[in-house]
Amino acid sequence: MFPLFLINGISLVISIMLFRFNSSQKRVTEKNLNHCGLSSKQLLRLSINKTSESMMHYPYVWGNPKNYKKLIEKYNPDQEIFSKSESKLIFTLHMGCVDVMLNLLSDEIKGLDIIYTPAKNNELDKIIRTSRTFFKANMIPANEKGMIQLYKNFLNKKSLAMASDLVPHNFNGKYSKFFGKKCFSIDLIEKLSKKGTHNIYFVYFSKGLQKKYKFNVIKIGKQLTTDAMNQYFEKAIKETPELYGWEYKKFRKLDKEKSNIY
Repeated sequence: MFPLFLINGISLVISIMLFRFNSSQKRVTEKNLNHCGLSSKQLLRLSINKTSESMMHYPYVWGNPKNYKKLIEKYNPDQEIFSKSESKLIFTLHMGCVDVMLNLLSDEIKGLDIIYTPAKNNELDKIIRTSRTFFKANMIPANEKGMIQLYKNFLNKKSLAMASDLVPHNFNGKYSKFFGKKCFSIDLIEKLSKKGTHNIYFVYFSKGLQKKYKFNVIKIGKQLTTDAMNQYFEKAIKETPELYGWEYKKFRKLDKEKSNIY
């Protein structure tokens, strides 16, 4: 894979093209920012830039999973979230390259269950699975069979991590608020937390000083509502708004009057 300085250069070229040619990434990002009351030309440009960086960081860590360490500032490996003595329910969001986050977590928490949506291309899915299981994570597909395995493992007090800011498919969803707007949200964290068996942690990236990302952890307790989960997302996004994946169609499942904003 290309060295990091070259990847940064390529991502800059990609961001210029995405912006200049009015790409779908630009259009969706702009609509999301406007809908959330964050309209700003400067933020739009910064967000497209960070989207391009993330696009290049994925193959960078797929090619060598250990490369995640080159993108994260030094953090404390002895903090509570990495303790082997407790069961953990960890949720995150798409701030930067989510595979960098998953590699960090699975490297520090061996045998971690991770929920994921399989790629439609079988060869790409194989590459992603190979990378994400490099540190012995257990990948659980977000389908009916995977959910059965997930609940079984969870009841056996295995630790679990997921990026829960996406729009759910046909299960584990409810309407909540995201930046004050109605949003169909994953409610799996809320459902699992009602068991009261796992300590809940919210992890996210913010902008680093020396490297791309700074690793942040918030310990929550043992129960969490979907509304509260979205509030944690908002808090993280407001800290570094350009780092969030605004190119994702977050508001595509609304109500009967308006199915989406796109």
